[in-house]
Amino acid sequence: MSKSKNPATGEGYLGEVMVHRISRAVGVVENVAEGRTGWPPQITLKLADGTLKKGKLSDFREPTSTERSHLPSP
Repeated sequence: MSKSKNPATGEGYLGEVMVHRISRAVGVVENVAEGRTGWPPQITLKLADGTLKKGKLSDFREPTSTERSHLPSP
């Protein structure tokens, strides 16, 4: 069974694999600041090298199967 995600609030994205649209860096969602009326949710993506990428939910996308396979296992 899959998780239900709510893009309006950011609920359900914690622990998901996402890709930063600009840098194409693949990582796992570490923190979600829920969106409020008129404001998008903010997420923090932890990359494989330990660095963090922060931004709006629209700055990130779901990975393709190729990108998902290149993510190192925990």
